[in-house]
Amino acid sequence: MKKLASKTVMQIMAIALMCLSLLGCGLINPRPPRTVVEAAIAQKLSQTQAVLYRQLAPAIPPADLAQVGRIRITDHHWTTLAGQPAVEVTGSYHLKGGQLTSAQRRQTREFDLYLQRGDTKQSWLLLEPSLAKSGEILRWQSTPVLRSIEDSQAKSG
Repeated sequence: MKKLASKTVMQIMAIALMCLSLLGCGLINPRPPRTVVEAAIAQKLSQTQAVLYRQLAPAIPPADLAQVGRIRITDHHWTTLAGQPAVEVTGSYHLKGGQLTSAQRRQTREFDLYLQRGDTKQSWLLLEPSLAKSGEILRWQSTPVLRSIEDSQAKSG
């Protein structure tokens, strides 16, 4: 009887250890796919470029805008924003293309993104703090992460 109780305790400990391992390797709260992180950075970059372009040269159409390249994800961890689970992803990237100088292309840019799972397993939302009046609680605005045209066509087709 004592041997059976000892075996049961060992099985419970083994199951608990496996559950912790699954949590640690991301099966319960997985990291967002690299393509999602790249698309989110590109989305933020294009929004910034569009605003700057409208301010600096509104009469001339943009010829060649910079793109995201060489992404390096250094960390990701799950947290809670506005009562909802979100993953914070940090790392760095470089820009390519556009009318960048070689020094601008070599420059390492840091990023810090907050992402949340969307309605489907493949969809993700980019979370950004929205401007709040003083004394208001910080609010988070969510925007669907738009992937490349090929990804969109694969989902619809």
